[in-house]
Amino acid sequence: MKHTVYGISLAVLAVMVVAIVLGVSGKNVRKNEMETALNTAIEQSLEQLRLEKSDNRQELAGYQELIADFNGLLLSQIESDSDLQVEILTADVKKGILDVRITQSYRTILGRERKAECRKSVILEEYSGKKEYHVVTFLVDGEIYSRYSLYEGGKIIQPELPEKEGKVFQYWSKQGEHQECVLEQMTAEDNLVLEAVFR
Repeated sequence: MKHTVYGISLAVLAVMVVAIVLGVSGKNVRKNEMETALNTAIEQSLEQLRLEKSDNRQELAGYQELIADFNGLLLSQIESDSDLQVEILTADVKKGILDVRITQSYRTILGRERKAECRKSVILEEYSGKKEYHVVTFLVDGEIYSRYSLYEGGKIIQPELPEKEGKVFQYWSKQGEHQECVLEQMTAEDNLVLEAVFR
């Protein structure tokens, strides 16, 4: 009897560990899928807009056409079984600006409803072919909090300050350096990874 109870307890514990691991890895997989899909969809839809501008076409794509192109490209990239909410925060065809936030609602293996969110802002520069772009990534506890691309020499823009239960955000630090970075004085000279420091 004692061995039976012990065996059942171990089995329950093993099932719980597997469920937790699947839940955590599932969230990361979905977030990576969303980021990849969002990057690809925005860049391809703005690249199409750039080609239209460079060809000096009489009729540039309108707002609705840009959004339709983006939505089609995004949906073709997402393969997860989930509900997807797309918010177009800014879309300007003349200036080549597209700022989008997507929220994915899904159920975990235990049936709990979860959400994952991703946002990307891209500005199509006339001289994008002449200047190199760099990726600026903000991490909180090793996970991507925010990421965007900037042309070389572009000013680093701070995202919304992260929150962490029981701790107060102090500053952003270059990955592995533990020294405060004054973002307002920084420009994109290379790919940059910044980590949130809490106390």
